[in-house]
Amino acid sequence: MTKIIGSGGGGGKGGGGGGRTPTTDKDSLDSKSYANVLDLISEGEIEGLKDGLKSVYLNNTPIQNNDGSYNFDNVSYAFREGTSSQTKINGFDNAATTVSVNRQVVKDDPNVGETETVTTSDSVDVIRVIIKIPQLQEIEDDGDIKGTSVQIKIQMSVDGGGFTDKITDTISGRTGDLYKRDYEITLPATFSTDVKIRVIRLTANAGSEGTADSTRLSNQTWWDSYVRITYTNNTYPNSALAGLRIDAEQFSSIPQRAYLIRGTKIRI
Repeated sequence: MTKIIGSGGGGGKGGGGGGRTPTTDKDSLDSKSYANVLDLISEGEIEGLKDGLKSVYLNNTPIQNNDGSYNFDNVSYAFREGTSSQTKINGFDNAATTVSVNRQVVKDDPNVGETETVTTSDSVDVIRVIIKIPQLQEIEDDGDIKGTSVQIKIQMSVDGGGFTDKITDTISGRTGDLYKRDYEITLPATFSTDVKIRVIRLTANAGSEGTADSTRLSNQTWWDSYVRITYTNNTYPNSALAGLRIDAEQFSSIPQRAYLIRGTKIRI
């Protein structure tokens, strides 16, 4: 918007003009996703990798170069040589199944009774709830694009009882792109029939009384999906393993992996 401020009088000349360019707050919300990959290298004990991360290849490129520099960022690994007494690899000690929900969450939602259910037969230890926000920003009267916030609650009901708050969180900042955030809820160690999870929005919807309409305020919240996580204690004895944690931003899909190893130990 351009403001014209003029003044004049007494027969003299007066007037002036000025303008400003609307500003946009820096994007302060970036989602981070990682892929965990567990590879079976060999049945039976091996000597190990030939030379650490220099011997681990992603899409035919070594993670680490001979001079010590790296070709990929935010990659971590753990290795087990395949002994009978080896320990589990932390971060790879669970089985996970993702369930799509893709349901918009609005304040005073008449469908708030729509829940996701875990039964005793599912043998689930943790639920990871994933929330997505297509955009989080507000266009002000002067054209500036500012950050805003959304507050949500995640609630749980056990065996048909009332819903109790497990997580309350406010997502604040500005982004014009899709943003995701996840929350982990530990289920009771024992329950008789089922556990229900639901998401509640506390922030007023765009266009409601006292808020801008959806052409200026972007703060929709969606329950994207949830992950059923079951902890395991598998050490995979007598199996050589490599566990990789990879920053998904660097790859369009799970990369091919290859390992340069010193081979299987053979008793002579």
